[in-house]
Amino acid sequence: MSHIIWDVSYSVGNEEIDEQHKRWIDIHNRLHDELLTGSVDSLKKMATSTLREMHRYVNHHFSCEEQYMLEIGFPEAREHWRLHKDFDNLIYSMLREIEGGDIPVLNSELVKIMQNWMVNHILIEDRKFIDFT
Repeated sequence: MSHIIWDVSYSVGNEEIDEQHKRWIDIHNRLHDELLTGSVDSLKKMATSTLREMHRYVNHHFSCEEQYMLEIGFPEAREHWRLHKDFDNLIYSMLREIEGGDIPVLNSELVKIMQNWMVNHILIEDRKFIDFT
């Protein structure tokens, strides 16, 4: 498992959303490093802080993206919103576990799930915007 590296294949044809995706990827990559290489003593603090940041940023990003879908009249907006809500719930659940002292045993699995979701969501779901606009 490695970092997500931004390249043009992630572009959805909207500069603001592309910049937000880049920021989101940066946060993910930092979380990846913290969960997989952080010391036991610092792991909870770093992971909690970064997951909080990701949770806040995801909500901001999803809000902007959902507004964009409304502006362009994207026909699959409702389904796309549901995907956002599901991911937001996943991040919130992970954050609650870590804040409650339950650091997931398989941090690599947690990062892998998040990475797969982000990459697939951007490359498949978000890129549908290009086909529509």
